[in-house]
Amino acid sequence: MRVMGKLWVVVLTVLLGTSLHAQSGPDFTGRWILESRSQPAPDIPKALLVRESLVRTNVRGEPMKPFFKDIAVEREFESGTRSETREIGVVGGVVPLIGPDGRISGVRQHHAVTWEGNALVFESGSYTGATPETGVWTERREVWSLDSNRRLHLVITTLSSVGASSTVTLVFRRVRVP
Repeated sequence: MRVMGKLWVVVLTVLLGTSLHAQSGPDFTGRWILESRSQPAPDIPKALLVRESLVRTNVRGEPMKPFFKDIAVEREFESGTRSETREIGVVGGVVPLIGPDGRISGVRQHHAVTWEGNALVFESGSYTGATPETGVWTERREVWSLDSNRRLHLVITTLSSVGASSTVTLVFRRVRVP
């Protein structure tokens, strides 16, 4: 039991150290209004309300290098609002159960929110084959960045085995910081 406890401490230390290292970038907090987009596309939000949680202390309350822990996004569409909160620096997914024949069947899903330089990247996808982009599959990549005028650029790329691929660029201006 003592060995397992020590192993968990090592695993948690490695995970926390890895995730904290990759979580610094610009603050996207605020209300954003759509200015323009590269091409018409369905389901484009007309506004965003974004909140990033900034962590400044460790679990013992001691000061540490600040990092953004998670991001909450409310997307306002003509048809209503959709909200989501994602942990930054977390990569995860869902794998279906193994059947009685020993084979995995069903849809596998994956997601990640990570920093690439000063850009925050949201990735998600699903597939029915043995590896990503096999069987029936979809992939979505959304890259958030700020330009020199502090406007928010979202570049959304979608790929699919059953539909056309697309890339849409959206530009938002910040109207207030909560």
